[in-house]
Amino acid sequence: MKRMGRIVLLSLLAATMAFAAACSKGSESNEGSQKPSAGSASSTASGEAEGPIELTMARENEADIKFLAGETMDQNSVTEALERDTGIKIKNMWVAETAQYEQKVQMSISSNDIPDLMAVTMAQLQQLIEADVIADLTELYEQHASPETKAYLTGDGGKQLDSAKHAGKLMAIPQTNGPYGASTQVWIRRDWLKQLNLPEPKTMQDVLAIIDAFAKQDPGGTGKAYGLPLTKDLFKDVTFDIRGFFNGYHAYPTQWVKDASGQLVSGDIQPEMKEALKQLQDMYKAGQIDPEFAVKDLVKENELLASDKIGVVYGPFWLSAYPLNGNAVKDGKLVQDWWPYPIASIDDKPAKSQIELGVAKYYVVSKKAKHPEAAIKLLNKWVQAYTMPTDSDSVYFLQNDEAASYWKLSPIKVFSQTEHLMLGEMVPKAVEAKDPSSLTGLEAPNRYGKIVKYLDGDVGEWAEYPISGPGGAFSIMFDYSKADRYHFNEFYGAPGSAMLEKKPVLDAKMSETFIKIIMNQVSIDEFDKFVEEWKRLGGDEIAAEVNEWYASAVQ
Repeated sequence: MKRMGRIVLLSLLAATMAFAAACSKGSESNEGSQKPSAGSASSTASGEAEGPIELTMARENEADIKFLAGETMDQNSVTEALERDTGIKIKNMWVAETAQYEQKVQMSISSNDIPDLMAVTMAQLQQLIEADVIADLTELYEQHASPETKAYLTGDGGKQLDSAKHAGKLMAIPQTNGPYGASTQVWIRRDWLKQLNLPEPKTMQDVLAIIDAFAKQDPGGTGKAYGLPLTKDLFKDVTFDIRGFFNGYHAYPTQWVKDASGQLVSGDIQPEMKEALKQLQDMYKAGQIDPEFAVKDLVKENELLASDKIGVVYGPFWLSAYPLNGNAVKDGKLVQDWWPYPIASIDDKPAKSQIELGVAKYYVVSKKAKHPEAAIKLLNKWVQAYTMPTDSDSVYFLQNDEAASYWKLSPIKVFSQTEHLMLGEMVPKAVEAKDPSSLTGLEAPNRYGKIVKYLDGDVGEWAEYPISGPGGAFSIMFDYSKADRYHFNEFYGAPGSAMLEKKPVLDAKMSETFIKIIMNQVSIDEFDKFVEEWKRLGGDEIAAEVNEWYASAVQ
């Protein structure tokens, strides 16, 4: 489902896209006077123009792209505009549908037949680095990337850009995106808080008291209520994301964390996990958790929320849009008043919300490319067109009755890392001042407009208010950032052979053991046995791999 700086997008761009914002004004490139401009064609020693630079690519043809009549992935308005604006002609070596793209990239790597430019996964990036077939982009990026591009790609402090480095060298351009949207809040029925005269939560003890009151006093009047929804997928479910509950105990399931010695250790086996599991077991014994959760998925568990049996759930910022909106708004009335609150801590140490790196793909350049700097110029063009578009840039985001998703035709696409955080500051201020004049682009004004409609009586726009209204999820995410309350996974490298072979078995064992503990089928001390078994069945080997990567990639 998936989640800074201000953005300027075109009015026809789909409002549902989480678009980016630049942290500074910008033009396409500020290269030195001795370097050719981004729009220049290559030239011979005698100064005669050779025509546009040709760059071969592997391309992904995504299903939602709707082409204008006569246009294709090989020739379209975007490729024509790029040739006009950058002097770069894109030639597709091959095109694959999304389902086959990654596999076809792997075939190209295996056959040592890669194009000048292509998007790859982290694992494929590691393969290409080891095969020594991709260019070191360090100097090219330093020389050709515009100041605006450099600022745009480091909105997160440089974590995502650093992930593309090997031995200090920049080996790829990360497809940056906002990692913060994956953070969690605790969503609670405010109407039930008022009904039972309960205070809003400040601590984990407050949250636990609210859960207990909802389960015992049944404010929904159903005859049987529970306190918290869990699913059979446990840590795989990113909608009802129970990891936020564990974060309140300073436990970080599915992540690698740094221990006191500076080594990386699995968050799954740390003592804090045991404490959180014991609390869930106690809640289960007290009747606060659905006894059938171990065989239910998100849809089935959501039925309990829809039928007024549960009033507390952990989840991401978009939870009010899905699935809570379908429960909350009925026949033009708000029948469930859900609201997000920051995840709370069990002690005086602030709780941190766990998030991942946020990069899905990396753009690599072949060592054989005649003009590797062309990739950086394409990157500059995207950042400029995306953040400070001119009238002629409208083609890059073409969206009308005849065309759709033309932004996906750009060879390189990077997105803001901090957009949602900035929305959490800008939109609430505009709502409170009743003045949207400071909001630019589409994202912020669009969200502001929905909130105004809701406040004016359009209940159909309710879902936006808990997201970007004052005190909403975006505001919480902004506050998390100010207070250093995000917890990044310390490992973001490609999985090693031990991880690939043994992690699926360990994950299955963990899920089985934890569910049994929660359901009180085994003692909480079974966690200690699981830790020992985890290490023996391959966990120690995986930890050694992870720390070997950490030593070379980070330190």
